[in-house]
Amino acid sequence: MTTAGNTAPITVTSADGLVSATLGPHGELTDLEFAPDAFDRTDPARLADTVLDVVRQAGQGRQALLDPPTRQLAPVRPPRPTPRRARRAR
Repeated sequence: MTTAGNTAPITVTSADGLVSATLGPHGELTDLEFAPDAFDRTDPARLADTVLDVVRQAGQGRQALLDPPTRQLAPVRPPRPTPRRARRAR
């Protein structure tokens, strides 16, 4: 997977399967889907919380794709000075 210029959408589905959110290449919400029985299985407040959670997760996933991986780099040692050569007397 390449991170530079990644244009693939990212879709996240809630753990209970009630809500799916898709974000486009620029982080815009491009699709929001509800399970057919979503309104029967939960109340509006919980459904709203689920929507917000799924959209946040998708945003975090999109950001993870765009951010370069961080890693610990070994400390860089400065170069050793070049020994001075003795000047010859002329």
